[in-house]
Amino acid sequence: MRTTTRLRNRAACTVALLWAVGCTAVAAYETKEVYGALGLETSEVLSGTILEAKVLPGGAKQVICVATYLTGKKEKADAVNVRMAVFNNFGNGLVTVYARDFGSEQGGYVANGDLQLLDLDLDRVNEIVVSFDLYNDPLIDQRIGEVISYRDAGFDALWVGPMEYDATKAARSVPTERRDRFTREIDYSNTLRTRGVTLFMNKKMIAVAGENLAQPRVVQETFPLRASSDYR
Repeated sequence: MRTTTRLRNRAACTVALLWAVGCTAVAAYETKEVYGALGLETSEVLSGTILEAKVLPGGAKQVICVATYLTGKKEKADAVNVRMAVFNNFGNGLVTVYARDFGSEQGGYVANGDLQLLDLDLDRVNEIVVSFDLYNDPLIDQRIGEVISYRDAGFDALWVGPMEYDATKAARSVPTERRDRFTREIDYSNTLRTRGVTLFMNKKMIAVAGENLAQPRVVQETFPLRASSDYR
């Protein structure tokens, strides 16, 4: 079952699913099993996306899940968490081949996980695009995205960065030149044109150095699809 309470850009999500190779929803009766493989009860999950598609080379499909859930803890930092996993299903249960705990990685303050699958290099194996809100700074609104793909040695985050960013309220804690507000979207057609060698993104600038632009300005960015931990 593909369930989610968050569609930040309906058109982008539709395009993403159209490009996904062999992407299908997981049957409703399997949802409990998938969340259970993540160590979660269905009642704990606030929102989740579960898809079945090829994200590994070979003939078989995998089950990919991103879940936002209540941890049972009371502090703002860790009351909610976002996790993802990729499972193989050999008919006798789900076997984890890749897993992430974004709350643990970020020191908490994460929410609203989302998942898309895209074949960015036309090799008929999907890249995983996952995003989540990061609210560790109360004056900065940001949504972090990752493009994850399988390479020879395993899964790797080929690009990491903010998909949405607003630091215009952080006048005292952020340098003037970084008090920007922008959104990013993957430019699918141009990325596909390079067969995934270069990731194209359209960056919509709304404010620069704390000042709102009279009209938003769209800047096309390019990134090599390689490992990165630079959020800027």
